[in-house]
Amino acid sequence: MFSTHSVPPMTESFVRYVKYAEFVAQFGFFSTIIFCFIFIFLTLFGVKRNFGSYKNLLILFSAVGIVFATIELILYPNGYSHNAGFIFYSASRPFNMSKEAVSSLLAFYTGVYASTISMLSVQFVYRYWAIFE
Repeated sequence: MFSTHSVPPMTESFVRYVKYAEFVAQFGFFSTIIFCFIFIFLTLFGVKRNFGSYKNLLILFSAVGIVFATIELILYPNGYSHNAGFIFYSASRPFNMSKEAVSSLLAFYTGVYASTISMLSVQFVYRYWAIFE
């Protein structure tokens, strides 16, 4: 994707880090697909006890993780953190999408990220209550 021949020497090291970040996103996508599908299968068909809504939360968490990894693989978003705020941006336009479509996908990406963090906190609260009840 990036050719180091046309890149100025100062930014050549940044291009290397972009390649690393893309590799990590690809590795994360494939490992998420494999392990989340195995986890969903085992949760649906392997669990003998009835956990009720917690079982649904685990399945939903894995499904949202798959969606999150897929969007990350498509967009390769970059994040910038300053004080209490985050800015997500994409340096490319995949599939020749319009800027509005990429902006919409980034907004969806941040929503999926927020829901993932929220479900993670709900799991910790549930486990805390389960342990101390």
